[in-house]
Order: sequence, then structure tokens, then C-alpha cells
Amino acid sequence: MSMANKFLSVGKSSQWLIAGLFIFYGIAHLGADTRQFSLSTAKGFPIRVLQDNEMHFVHAELFIFLDSSTQNYNSLIISQLTILNMFARELNSPSSNLLDSLLRLGNDYQVEQTPEYIKLSINFLPDRLASFTKVLRDIFTYQSFHLNKFNLSKAKYWSFFVKNRDWKKDIAFLLAYQQIVGNFYFSQGLVIQEFINGINLAQLRSFHLKTFRIDNSLLIIKGNVNPYIVLGLLEKDLPVLARTPAKSKKEAIKIHSGRKIFVLNNNVSDYPMIYWFDVAPPLTDVNYLPFFIGNFALFGFPGGRIYQSERSQVLLGGYKVSTDIYSLKNFTVFCNYLRLNYADLENFLLLVDQERKKFSVRSIVRKEYLDALNYYLGRAQVETGNYAYGMQQMLDRYQTPPASPLPSARNSESAREVTFERVVQVMDTLMGYKHKTGIRERGIIVLIGNANLIINNLKILKTDVVELRMD
Repeated sequence: MSMANKFLSVGKSSQWLIAGLFIFYGIAHLGADTRQFSLSTAKGFPIRVLQDNEMHFVHAELFIFLDSSTQNYNSLIISQLTILNMFARELNSPSSNLLDSLLRLGNDYQVEQTPEYIKLSINFLPDRLASFTKVLRDIFTYQSFHLNKFNLSKAKYWSFFVKNRDWKKDIAFLLAYQQIVGNFYFSQGLVIQEFINGINLAQLRSFHLKTFRIDNSLLIIKGNVNPYIVLGLLEKDLPVLARTPAKSKKEAIKIHSGRKIFVLNNNVSDYPMIYWFDVAPPLTDVNYLPFFIGNFALFGFPGGRIYQSERSQVLLGGYKVSTDIYSLKNFTVFCNYLRLNYADLENFLLLVDQERKKFSVRSIVRKEYLDALNYYLGRAQVETGNYAYGMQQMLDRYQTPPASPLPSARNSESAREVTFERVVQVMDTLMGYKHKTGIRERGIIVLIGNANLIINNLKILKTDVVELRMD
């Protein structure tokens, strides 16, 4: 399992195992020499610093939040075209101050967009900290939108979109997210060329002015840096915040996790892809780990229930389900995916449904529980070696402060709550309970491949399918 965002000996007592897990995880959480600082400039720019004196470079992530933006076809295209025109290296003719500043900083950056934010990740040497804060200034004051670059970005939109990324998974997640939150449905298709052609340059300028604001952003920076020097440079270089009307408080997101099956046509000779999305509690919620354990018990290779089922012995021979986890503001999304023969698509979907329903009558057993914990602990230990480790946790705590203290070495009572019995209870609520009461099954499924072959191989599930265009 990985974050789209991301072994100890097993004792007799599951409670003490969990306590040991979080004692270890609390100690390794950000490394013994890493200190955390929460700061804010006088202009309202929030900063989180992870001071790691052993790092030989600085890693920074700038988040521009989109959760206040209207969701529709135009808004999706406008935000993505804005990113292309500002950051695409291929569109630096004529050159812009921003791309020139990034080049002088080392040109080691990448930009990605999720449904909730735009993230700019930059690596640079510590002695270039002053140049980095000037890059941030160029981002917030950007004015170099050029008509020729804009027209080229529209003409080559899809080629830019699919470059250097797992574009099928990204599109599947985008589709699932909009279905989950229910604020925008792809009723006609995905990003259709007619909508792209209808966007003008003034809309990009307006989007940048309203969205790329220091009071709508978060900077997380990690490395051998003095947090107060960072704060001083930002105070000096960032623009003065213009006065704007106070934002109205948004209503809480209503989750729509009922069953939907989407088919996206992609006429290639390869096997189709299956993406199965489930909504889970946020990473800061005490119920997140029990859900993780349940998902691993179902899909984890090679001991997961879908591999142990008699029906799967032939069906899944040579196949392995991968899992990515998307951490969002108020929830997480588990994406379990694999490539499969067209003839096996429906059998696999029915197999997963069958094994999920069994949670109601055959709940997680202790071995599954301990295997999942060992895997979770092993992944946590590996991730601590990643230079970006700790960034996602800082973002999660900024967006969704935990309602109660998270399990840690300093909170052994909370740690003991994540017991075997608690996992059973949470999984019964989030999976088994819905099936027992006859409420519509959960899970948003996206199938990408030859649409005719996919639909022709769906018999029982054909009535649930929604086919969308994909230009």
C-alpha cells in the first residue's frame, strides 16, 4: 500500500502490541533530531517548519487550496490550464519571471493538482533560501499569462495531462471524488475538448487572482533551516494582502459512497484497469487504522481474503491488487486497483462483494489483524527514511485537527482503544453493517479500457454501469 499522498515480534496481548506500535511510531514519527514549528507571517501566511539538521538540502511544499472553488467543467479546466501556463517548462517562451526564478533555484520542482489543492514541491540547497522566498513572491504576484502559450496549452491539453503520470488512476480518482462529494457530476464525459476551447485567458487571470493568495495557502518546509530566518524572509518578500470580503462558511461535505460503476473508453490493446474506491475516516481519526486493517485483510497480498477464496484460485492467478490511499480534508479514500482480463471483470467485482459481505458473518480474525498491523508498522518504518516524511502529517493536522488526541507514546489509553475488538466493531459499521441492513452497497468502481468489450462482459452488473466520454 502506498500514500497517493502513503517488524516487531508479536506478543500475546493485542493491546500491548498496539501500544508498542504507537510508542515506536511516536519515536520514529519525525526522527529524533527533527523539531516542528508552527508560524504565521503578519500578512496571514501559515508556515510549518520541520527542522532537520541532518538534511543536506531543503524540501518545501506550497499548498494552494481549492475547497472554496465552484466545481464544474469550466473550473476544472481553468485550474489545470492555469498550472500549465505558470509552471510547464515546455511553455517558457516567452520566458516568465517565475520560471526563470525556478531555474536559478535549481529547477527541481513539480506541480500536482488534487480536487482539494494545488501542490508545488521544490528541492533546493540551504544557501538558496532567499531565492526560494522570491519564487513564492513570483507565484503570488504572477502576471505573465501570454496568449500564444495559452493557445498552445489548450491545443495540447491532453498530451500535457498524460505526461509523466499514471493518468488512468488520476482520472479514475478525479471521477470517484466528484461522485463521493456530490458537488459536481461528469454528466457528459470527462474534460471534453468543446469545454477546453471555450476557456479564455481572462478566466485564468481571474482564477489566479482569487485563488493564489497567501491567506488561502500553506507552506511546509523541511531541512536544515532556521525557522525564524524563513519567517523573516517571507515577511520581507511576500506581497501585501489585498482586502477582500470575508468568505462564507462552507457547509460540511456530505459523503455519497453508494455503489456506482463507471466505464471510460480507452481503445488500446492492453487489458482493462479496475479501480475500486472506498471512503474511510481521515488519517487523524481514531477509526482510520481499524479501516486500514480491514482493507488489508480483504485485499492484502498474498493473505487477503480475495486470494484465499476458492473462487479466486483461477481468477486471480498471476494478478495482484495494489492499494493507494488518498488523504483528504475530512476523509480518506482507499483505491484498490489491478489489471485484469475482460472476461474476468465481473467475476472479480462479484468476488469482492461476496468477501465484503462475509465481514457481517465472519469478522476479522486475530491473525488477519496481526498481519495487517505488522504490515502497517513495516511501512511506517520505511516511510521515515523518505526525505518528505512528515509533510503529509503536517497538512492533515492543519486541515483536520484531530477531535481527540491521536494514539502516541504519551497517550497510552488512546493506543489501547485500537484493539482487536475495536477493529471488529469499526469494520462491522463501515462494511458489514451496510450489507446486513440492506442499504445500498458501497464502493465506486471505475473501469478503463475498451468500453464495448467491458460492457459486453458485464451481465449481472450491466444495469449499474454509466458510460462516459473520454476525449
